[in-house]
Amino acid sequence: MNQVQTLKNINPGNADRQYYLDWLRVITICLVFLFHCGRFFDFDDWHVKNAAVSSTANLFTFFMVQWMMPLFFFISGASTWFALQSKTSGKFLKDRMQRILVPLIFGIFILSPHQVYFERLSHHQFAGTFFEFLPHYFSGLYAFGGNFAWMGLHLWYLLLLFIFSVITLPLLLLLKRKSASRTKSGSSFIYLFMFMILLALPGCLFSPDSIIGARVWGGWNMIEHLVLFILGYFAFSIINIQNTWLKYRNLLLVITVLSTAVNIYLFINNIKFDFGTFPYFLKIALRSLVCFSWICTLLGFAKNKLNYTNKFLKYGNEAVLPFYIIHQPVIVLIGYFVVQSQLSIGLKYVVIVVVSLSIVMFCYEFLIRRVEPIRYLFGIGRAKKK
Repeated sequence: MNQVQTLKNINPGNADRQYYLDWLRVITICLVFLFHCGRFFDFDDWHVKNAAVSSTANLFTFFMVQWMMPLFFFISGASTWFALQSKTSGKFLKDRMQRILVPLIFGIFILSPHQVYFERLSHHQFAGTFFEFLPHYFSGLYAFGGNFAWMGLHLWYLLLLFIFSVITLPLLLLLKRKSASRTKSGSSFIYLFMFMILLALPGCLFSPDSIIGARVWGGWNMIEHLVLFILGYFAFSIINIQNTWLKYRNLLLVITVLSTAVNIYLFINNIKFDFGTFPYFLKIALRSLVCFSWICTLLGFAKNKLNYTNKFLKYGNEAVLPFYIIHQPVIVLIGYFVVQSQLSIGLKYVVIVVVSLSIVMFCYEFLIRRVEPIRYLFGIGRAKKK
């Protein structure tokens, strides 16, 4: 299919599946897995840390934070646009409860306790067996001096996504009704510039030391993720925007490389600015540019090369949510023991990746995927009858 045909097939009012979004979702969740395997070795604190840290791991995790979770929220907004083309608001909210809220609650009570336990052990905040710790899990709130992982630890994405889906639904329905009048709107490069400004605003308005501005949600604050979610929805209601990142993907790639290089230079040299100063605002604008240039570049190249389906994508698309839910509990479990070995950092990372991936895929293929009640707990519903 050539580019002209590809552009013609994009219809903002059409609920047909955009397979390149599925490919991006599958690829990105694999990168999330590698990212969390690297968290044992970067400079920031985590549930479990290796005795020695790595500047390479630190640079890798910083690089991923710039666009990884923002891309997820942007795609989640796009998926919401397509979902609301064929579902009533009631059906949409019911689907969100089954696919997001149920796995979140399951993760909070079943998949999080051992992660907090290993964190307390490795940080010398508790001594004893897991069963001795279990009653203490319900003592206080995690991140506020306690142990109860009210956000499900890594499942904070599901928590925010559910909240965003509920509180923005009236706005999303309004944007849906107004979408027809925007289909033939003007220059979409103006939209992309506006998107970057809108993403930068929360970082400029809210101090990272405040509750709202705290970058504890995958390196971003909650308002920034909310903006990304809404913009993802809005972008897929306008055909011109989708055409832009497809048509100008090479230019966007150049912008992405240059802006990322500057951002990495500031990071490596530990150049920071005080909140409220003009250099700080420029740094936030650069951060926003890096984020959106990555999102648009990936969307453009994926639309050009990956807008098709096959057996692997069908399998991976169903596996994405269960994989996301279970991957970190397994990584923390395996990593806790591996980091205590005498292996080099590189070998430890490889062992954690290989063993954790094997266990996660085994659990998915032979347990989660095949047992109906467990499918429900992991948000994938009933298996389709062949």
